Amino acid sequence: MGFGDTAKKIQRVTDIAEKLYERLNQVIEQVQDLKERVESTSDQLDSMDRELAEQRAIVEALAEQQGVDTEAVVAEQLPEPDADGQPAETGAEGSGDETASNVGSAAADAASSGDASGSGDSAATND
Repeated sequence: MGFGDTAKKIQRVTDIAEKLYERLNQVIEQVQDLKERVESTSDQLDSMDRELAEQRAIVEALAEQQGVDTEAVVAEQLPEPDADGQPAETGAEGSGDETASNVGSAAADAASSGDASGSGDSAATND
């Protein structure tokens, strides 16, 4: 009778080991898939960073050409965060939509003043 109990125990350990092995393989596959997704996401972020840097350079060049102080505009539109990480209050109550409209109106003002100040001359000098 001792051999029967031992055989059952060995079979039980073998079954548990097989299930554990299958689960381990599943986890390995999930980790590999996750690694691929992280690498893909990292590549996308790198690409977006490059595009953003290019756009920033273009906007800053255009702003400089139009005489707009980009640092002053950024400081005005995006106040420095407080010690708790929240943006400092600007005195106006709102949900932040005002900031977006202010940026849009500042851009429109700069564009309209650029058109009125002879933007055709600047285009001719860029040739």
